[in-house]
Amino acid sequence: MARLSGERSVRLALAAVALLATGHFAAYTYVRPALEEISGADAGLIGVLLLVYGVAGVAGNFTGGAGAARSPRTTLLLISGMLAAVVLLVPVLGRSPVSGAVLLVLWGLAYGGVSVTTQAWLMSVAPHAREAMSALFAGVFNASIALGAFGGGRIADGPGINWVMWAGGALAAGALVAVGVASAPVGAVGRGSRGTR
Repeated sequence: MARLSGERSVRLALAAVALLATGHFAAYTYVRPALEEISGADAGLIGVLLLVYGVAGVAGNFTGGAGAARSPRTTLLLISGMLAAVVLLVPVLGRSPVSGAVLLVLWGLAYGGVSVTTQAWLMSVAPHAREAMSALFAGVFNASIALGAFGGGRIADGPGINWVMWAGGALAAGALVAVGVASAPVGAVGRGSRGTR
């Protein structure tokens, strides 16, 4: 795993996973106060919205899986861009229960495809070391969950919920950049076209 993590394409791929997962969990861990304070949703409605988010996540998982089977990198670019845009727009456009619900559904659709798509892309980046890459993925993803929740909490206790959303969206945008930057180096070092898709 140490040798594998020394490959530039692998480092970029893991950085994208870390940014995406950290950004999502920084924001989503505090989605309830965001819906309350930004969208004005009451407790009963929040339960329904989270159920709808979960259904959208299932749909996003199937959609993301289908896209990842054809082109994992392109699908991950779309997911990262959508997730970044939606989370950044929550404080701006999610000012009512209706707009907050629409954004939450889009959020669920985007995040639902993250796990399957990132794993497919990582396997295409390092087809020669799938087991080691799977272990690195699990470690980075789980560490990012903890880091995102902790960082989001610090921001929520400081500048407030709006800044939690902006920070989460900015991290997801960073993942978009990392995936985009990864395209040229992967193809350039002769790992084959599979790693650039």
